[in-house]
Amino acid sequence: MAKPADEELQKLQREGYLVIQGVLEPSLCETLRQHVLLCTDEAQKQNRLDLFGNIQEADNRSDLKLDMCEPVIEALNRFSARCGDVLTRAMGGDAKIVELAAISSSKGAVAQPVHADTMHGVTRFLQSDIALHDATNPQEDSEDEDAVDDLGHVVQAVATDTALIFTSLLALQDIQPNMGPTHVWPGTNTVEHHATLWGSHITGKLSVEGADEAFGVAHRKMTLRQGDLVLYDSRTMHCGGANMSDQRRSVFCVSTMGPGIRPDGTTWTMLGSLRGRLRLSDFPLSKDAVAAPTASSVADAGDALPLPSADVKTKLSKEAGIQEAEQRGVPPLAEWQAAVQCSFCAKWRPCGADEAPKLMQADSGFACKLVGFSCNQEQRYSNEEIDAIF
Repeated sequence: MAKPADEELQKLQREGYLVIQGVLEPSLCETLRQHVLLCTDEAQKQNRLDLFGNIQEADNRSDLKLDMCEPVIEALNRFSARCGDVLTRAMGGDAKIVELAAISSSKGAVAQPVHADTMHGVTRFLQSDIALHDATNPQEDSEDEDAVDDLGHVVQAVATDTALIFTSLLALQDIQPNMGPTHVWPGTNTVEHHATLWGSHITGKLSVEGADEAFGVAHRKMTLRQGDLVLYDSRTMHCGGANMSDQRRSVFCVSTMGPGIRPDGTTWTMLGSLRGRLRLSDFPLSKDAVAAPTASSVADAGDALPLPSADVKTKLSKEAGIQEAEQRGVPPLAEWQAAVQCSFCAKWRPCGADEAPKLMQADSGFACKLVGFSCNQEQRYSNEEIDAIF
């Protein structure tokens, strides 16, 4: 008789998805949902496009990159404890987290086109425009033969050694049928179904009704209870449904990738500062790993957002039509409340005492531009003089 864990693995591999109940406690869901919605609204208010992923049908739908605040870490701990074993076995080894986000939709969000987040390795191979060596052609010289054969091995490796990605969506509130639940098509993580999706006669875009007919299988609506999750193979056909309710639907999104060649597709929605840093085997994390505040009200939501890098800040200013401010003069040393060292030029810059901790946690490191200076400016005072006042 198969053990429950074995049955879960078999179902995941056979049907391309798995529903697991009660992964997160209701109180944790509420805290995390509040943080997500407050940060989403504040980031949109500040036009912080760098904090959002590239999600399909983005009107009334968002994909917020999450930082390592306390409820995010606790949710990751619970997720890894419950799902780590089946994921490690499904992916053939220790997996790294490649997406850490929260997807929210509100009234008016339309259904996404039916899609798979990543292309099947074999489909990717078949769609490549690389001509492999024709062994029946005697005109090809041996040197060209070797080069083409080597390239052929690389392309064929893509077909068989592409890494698997599994995405988990954890419901942060009960999801009713009219709230735009995720739709999943069971058993569609196959080469045949990918060929159907990418066939020219349907241009790779399918409606929910069209997908039911094309795939020969009816979709399942993931009407989850708070704290439940749906875990799916990124090659499985799915889409976000239309939210016709008056409620916002939020899910905590974690994608993990196993060993192998990085696949085409997926949004890789994750803060740059966290990429490549988190593996399933790292969990559970202690509270010492908390590196960001938790938003609990509109008043503190801005403080919970990661600081933009200097490049992002410049880009956002240009997109908003804001001219770069005149270079700030270095004030007298007596007016310095605190000082932060630039990650690029290593010069110390004055700032407010309450600004310093947040500036030091900037996503790509602190830069002079964040407080109105330039790396070309002199520091004006020696390190010894600055050290003496603190």
